[in-house]
Order: sequence, then C-alpha cells, then structure tokens
Amino acid sequence: MDKTKEQNFQESVRLKSAHVKETASAEKSVPAGYEAFQEEYAVDNDKVFQKTQSCLRKKHSRQKKKASGIRRYFRLLGIYARMDLASLTRDAKFMAIVLTADIVSNISTISGIFLLAWKFGGIGGMDRFEVLFMLAYGNIVMGFLNMMGGCNALFPSRIIGRGQWEHMFIMPLPYAVQLTVGIFPFTGSSSLISGIAMLAMAICHMEAALPWWWPGMLLFQLIVSMAIVTAASYLFSSLAFYAPIQCEEIASTVVYSCDHAKSFPLSGMPPYIRCPLLTIFPAGLLAWFPSMILLGKTTTLQNFYPAVFALFLSLIAAYFFRKGFRYYVKKGINRYSAGGHRS
Repeated sequence: MDKTKEQNFQESVRLKSAHVKETASAEKSVPAGYEAFQEEYAVDNDKVFQKTQSCLRKKHSRQKKKASGIRRYFRLLGIYARMDLASLTRDAKFMAIVLTADIVSNISTISGIFLLAWKFGGIGGMDRFEVLFMLAYGNIVMGFLNMMGGCNALFPSRIIGRGQWEHMFIMPLPYAVQLTVGIFPFTGSSSLISGIAMLAMAICHMEAALPWWWPGMLLFQLIVSMAIVTAASYLFSSLAFYAPIQCEEIASTVVYSCDHAKSFPLSGMPPYIRCPLLTIFPAGLLAWFPSMILLGKTTTLQNFYPAVFALFLSLIAAYFFRKGFRYYVKKGINRYSAGGHRS
C-alpha cells in the first residue's frame, strides 16, 4: 500500500517536471520567432506607411495645383473684365452710344417674329408669350457664347487660318484657358442681358404654374444648346487645318447662320423643313425645340433628344478636330507670320 502510494507520487512528480521543461523550452523558442515576425512586420508596415505618405503628398500636390490653376483662371477673367470695363467707361458719351446701339440691335433682331405673334395671337401652336420665351432663350444662348468668345473661342477657324495657332504653343497656359479667358462682360453682354429681361417678362405672363425643378431644367437646356453651337463650330473648323485660306471664316458662317435661323418657330413647319433644322443644320435645337421641352409640349422620349444630339455632335467634333490638329502639326501652315496675322 505504502509502496503503491510512493510510486504514484514519483510518477506525478515526473510528469510535473516534464511539463515544466516543455513549458520552459516553449517560452525560450517563442520569443525568437515572435521577434523575427515583429521585425518583418515592422519593415512591411514602414513600407506601407511610406507609400501612403507618398500618395497623400502627390494627391495634395495635385489638389494644390488644381486650386492654383482655378485661382489663376479667375484672375485672368478679372483682368479681361477690368480691361473691358475700362474701354467702356473711358468716355460717358461713348458708353451711352454703345449701350443704346446694342439694345436697339438686339430688339430689332427679334421684333419681327414677336410682332407677327402678337398680331395673330401666336405662331404654330405657341401663344404670344411662349414665342417671346423662345426668342429670349435664343438670345441668352448666343449672348453668353458671344460674351465668352472674346478670343475667338467660338471661331477657332480664324485662329487656325490666320496662323495664330503657333503663338499658343509657347504660352504657359493650356489651350482651353487661352481660349476662354477672353471674356467681355460689359461690351459683349447686351444680348445676354436683354434675353434675361425678356425671359423674365415671358415667365411672368405664363398661365401654367412652373414646378420646382423647372429652373434646373432651364439651366440644363441652356448648357446643351451652347454645347451644340460650340461643337458645330469646332467640327467645321477642323477643315481649316487642311485649307486655312478657304476655311478661315467657316466657323463664323456656321455660327451666324444658326443665330439667324434660331428665331423662327418650327411648330407649323412641314416635316421636310423641320427635320433638317433639327439634324443636319441644328438651328432648331438652339431655341425652338428646347423651348417646347420647357413649356411641356413634347413627349418624355423627345425630351432627351437635344442632350443625346449634343453628346453625339461633341464626340464627332472632338475626333475630327484632333485628327486635323495632328495633320496641322506635321504640315504646318503657309500663312504664319511673326505678328500672328494673315500673310
């Protein structure tokens, strides 16, 4: 009995000592592996931290450059605006003559259509003030483009045909900035201001109540119409890369033709007249069709047509303009002169 108890006690002591030895050996081996793992993890973590810091610095640098570019762009717009104001206010008599002439000119361009609408109570299913709304819409579209197109941004064929494109290569500004900073908010905004005034008058006399989202739709349609005019101008201006002398004024011909034809309501026109003015020669998309959308006289599917057409025309214009520019870079132009004018 005593012998059995002694054997059991010795066996328990042996098992405990074996467990202690295994625990000690485990404690000795774990720190070495853990330290290696910790060192490797620290190296990887440092690499990740450095890469993250580099990405953040690059992102911050891009944001800083973008913000600086935007500030510089608006400063350039301010410089042009101050020069435009200085040219207008240099003489009170000159300023009065210019403003009066612009107002009379803008009124005369739309008075014929509006007087016909007033005489007959409307044209082609549009009442008097709906016709006035259409005319005001067209004035706003062309007025804004004329105000922003001081550096021939709306007539790139002039820049190409006159050999002025090379001068833009050495300017420390992107092409888009060089073309759009030539703003004339005082001497070139008469059409825009008169259009806004007529638009407000037409809206005040409309019988239907306008929904809350209508101003947003108006702004969207205005942008689409401006995009159509600009895309058409650049599409035809791509020909000036190949024939600079013959196509120098092709952009002005396209834009002015659209400007003159936009004022006619197409509601009462037959399809063989209306369809070309909405596709091949998109003058109907500058005032009449957007006005019909805003007045709720079109179907839901028709409401998307101007935006789809503007996107399609812009893609085509971008493709052919880039193609012409690549040709221009290789061949150059024979009208180049040091002064940047016609040779």
